[in-house]
Amino acid sequence: MQLSVRSNINQMNSGKKLFTKVGIVLFLALILIFPAASYQGAKRGLLLWFNTVLPTLLPFIIISNLIIKLQIHKSLSKMLYPLFHLLFGVSKGGCYPILIGFLSGYPVGAKSTADLVANNSIKEEEGQFLLSLCNNVSPMFVMSYIAIAQLDMEHIRVSLLLIIYFSSILSAMLYFKILGNPKNQLLHSMSVENQVNSYSGVKFDFALLDSAIMDGFEVITKVGGYIILFSIPAQIISILSFGGGLFKILCVGFLEITTGINQISQANLDINIKIALIAMVTAFGGLSGLAQTKSVISNSRLSIGTYFKVKVLNMIIALLLTIIYVRFLL
Repeated sequence: MQLSVRSNINQMNSGKKLFTKVGIVLFLALILIFPAASYQGAKRGLLLWFNTVLPTLLPFIIISNLIIKLQIHKSLSKMLYPLFHLLFGVSKGGCYPILIGFLSGYPVGAKSTADLVANNSIKEEEGQFLLSLCNNVSPMFVMSYIAIAQLDMEHIRVSLLLIIYFSSILSAMLYFKILGNPKNQLLHSMSVENQVNSYSGVKFDFALLDSAIMDGFEVITKVGGYIILFSIPAQIISILSFGGGLFKILCVGFLEITTGINQISQANLDINIKIALIAMVTAFGGLSGLAQTKSVISNSRLSIGTYFKVKVLNMIIALLLTIIYVRFLL
């Protein structure tokens, strides 16, 4: 029996390795077949990273690294605990990722959560819940890029932000507290409380700052690499004539949301449909966002598969909430 199970696991692993190798070869073939589109996609991804992602996220990542290394997150968590425990049922140690994640967006929430799991400030079960809860697009992305720059509808910026964030919270709560295993709930507050109260006050020095900066550049470089790589197939899909226009636009959106949102906003669709589709792909985050998240949690024990399932649920809830909003409230 054990040999049979082990054999099946080995076959699955071999299948995954083969699938990965075939995928890499096909990706190379696409670049060779569509060199112009590949160049444009890589260029678009690079400019997006350099002009938007790098200056927006890098300061947040560096400061977040310092906050965790200097254990300032323990004091912040202690202040935020009464409100966040009431709203989300988290422990004191789990408050900081919610704050930084909602303020900064992908993948800072995921990285902060993974760092706290790795240094045993929070348990894996709570980290998995926080990963799904607070790893979303940033408020500035929703209000500036989506509502103003793409849709030219400044008056919906707050409503759209609330829909995307509330759907994220609701999907995480549904999956882990209602659909999930009750035994895999959140961290027992007593054990974390002892850790949080044992704040020792690590002293600042430039070695810590250097480490935070280098770690920040490593993370932001990975993010840039994923954005560039996923922008290439998104650009190739956008020039192909297969399927309908809506199907093609959604394929691009599910690959890389920035390009997908741009194409949805320019499509010949009813404005209410545009808003609903944009909210849906934004809530999901795209495969590029999934890959970015995987890259920053690789040193922790957090599951990207569970995160993916919650994001699919998040996408469905965001779509339904947006349909209600545009139908009855807009």
